[in-house]
Amino acid sequence: MADNAISSTVASAALIAGNAAIAKLTAADTSRIIAETSAKETSNTAAEDLEAINDQVAQMIEQTKLNNAGKVTSYEKETYDVSIDNNMTARDIGILRKNDSRLNLFSSLTKGDTVDVFKFRVTTTGYTKLGTLIADPEDKELLRIQIFSKSSGILIADRDPESGDAYENYQKLEAGTFELKQDEYAVRVSRMPGTDSLSQNEIQYVVQLSQGLYKNDFDTIEKGKSSSQDAYGFATTLANNADSLISGLSAASTFISSLPAIGTSATSKLTGALYDALF
Repeated sequence: MADNAISSTVASAALIAGNAAIAKLTAADTSRIIAETSAKETSNTAAEDLEAINDQVAQMIEQTKLNNAGKVTSYEKETYDVSIDNNMTARDIGILRKNDSRLNLFSSLTKGDTVDVFKFRVTTTGYTKLGTLIADPEDKELLRIQIFSKSSGILIADRDPESGDAYENYQKLEAGTFELKQDEYAVRVSRMPGTDSLSQNEIQYVVQLSQGLYKNDFDTIEKGKSSSQDAYGFATTLANNADSLISGLSAASTFISSLPAIGTSATSKLTGALYDALF
């Protein structure tokens, strides 16, 4: 019995030692695999970042060539702010077409104004770039921008860091690496939660959307509330209603031709500032 006990003790000790050795080797292998994987992922990420930068530089060069060759046409239209902002009263800022159009929105949240809502349509699923510019750098953290699918109401992207996946999507949009699907979208511009609760700051902002190169540059400049419109943006007289209906039908039938080309758009004046904000 004693010999058996000794043999059992020796066997247990050997087993423990063996297990310890295996555990040590396993830990070493695990550390090595983690290190190799991390290095590989870091290398892949660096390569992807470099490729993205190269693509953006190449795109900027091609766009400069188009601009210098006079192959970019600028259009400008005006809208008016409304007292009641929601999806139903969203002002149209245009149609985003891949390698064709760029949309530029110029507006502001005035004192007491808590939200602006706009809409745009994407005709081709593709990587989309979102740029923003705040007139006063001190107001940069006060502005919240959200993008919703108008058809489903789903939040796609959100500038609020507390919004989880929507915030990641917003960062990808800023980098031009988020694929925006063919759909109609709402852009909701408001004040960041926890800031300026009394809406005392006037925040002037620019929102820019593009999918690759562009040959048509659309500026939408929003003015203050119009005295000829009600809180929802509808004309207050029958004559104005008729004029609005005729104008709306005309714009719907031929969006581009209804907008007069201009020599120098508001966009061109802010191009340098926008690039500084984006890169």
